[in-house]
Amino acid sequence: MDKIKLYLDTNMILDFFINQALYLKGKGDVKFPEKTKFIIENIDKMELTTSFLTKAEVMRELVTGHDISMQNVEEMWSDLMKSMKNPHYMKKFEFDEKLVEMAGKLRLRLRTLFNFQHLYMAIETDSYILSGDNNFIEKIRENLLYGKSMTYI
Repeated sequence: MDKIKLYLDTNMILDFFINQALYLKGKGDVKFPEKTKFIIENIDKMELTTSFLTKAEVMRELVTGHDISMQNVEEMWSDLMKSMKNPHYMKKFEFDEKLVEMAGKLRLRLRTLFNFQHLYMAIETDSYILSGDNNFIEKIRENLLYGKSMTYI
């Protein structure tokens, strides 16, 4: 049976890191969000990919928004990646003028523009992109941009 290729963008894993940050600050319990649990429980059915862009967004959110040290974020990242059997990690990716054209044609919000960057990475790896940003998924579907997009909402 072929594994489902899934690209892990920021909104797929950020809540895991926020929960960890709250725990470190003494403001919550250690909780695995349902999305994270689902991925880990079904890891043998999936081939996961993530990227420097996902990691950068997680780093920015935790360091700036939750005052977590870079070292702690790196440790949390490493722990989650190990629990997900070390997904393929894209260390670099080259964007081009297609992104500019997309931003002009589709009138994208900033969040949706970031999601389009993730979309290009998912396309590069022939992976599904799963998102909670309905505006993003609608733009993909309305414009017939990529057939492997889904929402979890």
